[in-house]
Amino acid sequence: MKSHFLLILLLALPCLSQSQTLNGRIVDGQTGEAVPFATVVTGVNKGTISNEEGYFYLDTSGLTAAGIKISCMGYETLEIPADSLDSLDVLRLNPAAIRLNEVRVGERIPEAEEIIRKVNENIPVNYYTDERNYTFFYRESEYMNWDQLDMEVEKDSELNREELGSAQEELKALSRYISESQAVSYLDYNGAYRQLKDSSLIWIDRATELIDTKKDFSMDNLQARAQKIVLSHLDSTQTYKVKTGIITVEDSISIDEEFGREGFGDSTSVNALNGRVSNLLSVAGFENEDRLSDFLDEGLYRYELVKPTYFNGFYVYAVRFTPRKRKAKFAGTLYVDASNFAVLKADYKYADGRNGQSVNLKLLLGIKYIENKDQGTIVFQQDDSGKYNPHYIQKEYGNYVYLHRSLKFIENSSSRKKVLFDFLLEGGVRQKESLLIRPSEPMTSQASTDKILVQKLDAYEPTIWQDTEIIAPLEEMKNFKVSN
Repeated sequence: MKSHFLLILLLALPCLSQSQTLNGRIVDGQTGEAVPFATVVTGVNKGTISNEEGYFYLDTSGLTAAGIKISCMGYETLEIPADSLDSLDVLRLNPAAIRLNEVRVGERIPEAEEIIRKVNENIPVNYYTDERNYTFFYRESEYMNWDQLDMEVEKDSELNREELGSAQEELKALSRYISESQAVSYLDYNGAYRQLKDSSLIWIDRATELIDTKKDFSMDNLQARAQKIVLSHLDSTQTYKVKTGIITVEDSISIDEEFGREGFGDSTSVNALNGRVSNLLSVAGFENEDRLSDFLDEGLYRYELVKPTYFNGFYVYAVRFTPRKRKAKFAGTLYVDASNFAVLKADYKYADGRNGQSVNLKLLLGIKYIENKDQGTIVFQQDDSGKYNPHYIQKEYGNYVYLHRSLKFIENSSSRKKVLFDFLLEGGVRQKESLLIRPSEPMTSQASTDKILVQKLDAYEPTIWQDTEIIAPLEEMKNFKVSN
């Protein structure tokens, strides 16, 4: 009897070890090119979306007997039965042919402005305005690229020739390392989110970060690392005042304390994570000052009806919007269901010649900052009640930064020895945020505490998110590895 039980267990092991996660790629059936942002539905409020390279990870634990349905703007809907999912690899979507006369027989096609007015009129019918509950998966990718980085100790500093030469070589080595390195990090977390009228609650299930801490090239970190090189050549028994121009930055820096500071933490603020999700949801919001609401403001934007398309077999208006007033900064396309005037998808970016906030105090304070990139995609999904929820939101933004700062280290002693340090940084930071969300039942547990543990990773590990509905990583993320 015992041997029979062991035999049954051994036969069952392959089945027990099989993952409930399937990988696939969606491509254009004619060109073979990747199809991004295609929705993959596995059941009621279940599913995922393809990334920019067309890849998706599919959690099959909640799969219905019918199988999956894949939909994308401009393509015919593809349905795959459950018993065919094991052979998932490359899935081809056929472009939907536009048969305008067949679809709109006997009906007048409205003007673009009329479509936008209908969208605004139908917002209370098409979208939820009360408290909502979601499960979510969030990803942030951050890239730093410094085109110019000059750091040097000036020759009239009160260092001997050997100390001066050593400090200069260390600063040059740091500059070369930063210039040759590609600084990038990835933060993933998932959980539950409750959207209230004037606030929100969040519960975090898991958080991971792919980061090479040696390549944290933020402005503050770079200046701190350069300062440590300078400080390492000063008298460790003394403290120092740090000034930039006539402004005192620090009154009393202790070298021992500076070198004893802890490095990167393993936890992060839950409020900060909540803020990121809330900010992304506001991109797809219809309240005053929400981004999508601004795109529907006829006082700010002009509209033009462009080539129509199909989604899930339904006729869709494509409405191009461009700035009407100086306050409007974006251009893009709204995809509107012709039957109920719901916005199904929106693509946007800065219009030609438009930027975000900028500060130019280059001559006065050695600082210049320009928000030069802001673009994104919003995808909605209809539920069983006929109303729409945001399903996927992606926002990518970047800025140009120039910082030139001359620092003076003054020994707090009767000799008041001085070391002059010049720091010049020019380049940019780019961030991309993605949010996959699904309606859910209200949270039964309390919101997460003030801090959440973040699991630091040296390389991408797919098993961490196994059997979880996530956004498939891009190849660059899968290839990430911390350098030795």
